[in-house]
Amino acid sequence: MAFISITDDGNMKVFELPEKGTFVFGRGEHVDFQIQEDSQISREHFEIDKDEQGEFIVIDLGASNGTFLNGRRLEGNSLRTLKDGDKISAGRMVFTFHVNRPPIQKKKNALAQVTEDLNKGKGYKTILSELIAKTPRK
Repeated sequence: MAFISITDDGNMKVFELPEKGTFVFGRGEHVDFQIQEDSQISREHFEIDKDEQGEFIVIDLGASNGTFLNGRRLEGNSLRTLKDGDKISAGRMVFTFHVNRPPIQKKKNALAQVTEDLNKGKGYKTILSELIAKTPRK
């Protein structure tokens, strides 16, 4: 079993990869993982497959903007074996390959963080000054 994750708005989303067959990523309606809102993604950008030895591989499908594995561009139609923690970049998206299901990480909202800080004994004025310092100025 293997998984692919993406982090969106601070929240990790995890998808299980199929044990058999290919899993195609791209903009096209017929792909397994559709990425609609990124013009740098090809209709069929890359795929993840399981080879005869039982290892997962990534294949660039000739995407015009390329597919990157750990920051290095893959040649079109080349095969690379995936290892736990490998990063696959396509367009503005970065996917992480996992051998085991990663723990779900969620971004804390401001209210939850303030409540946690108060419960730990942090003073109201300290919390307020930290929030103001983190707020972007226009």
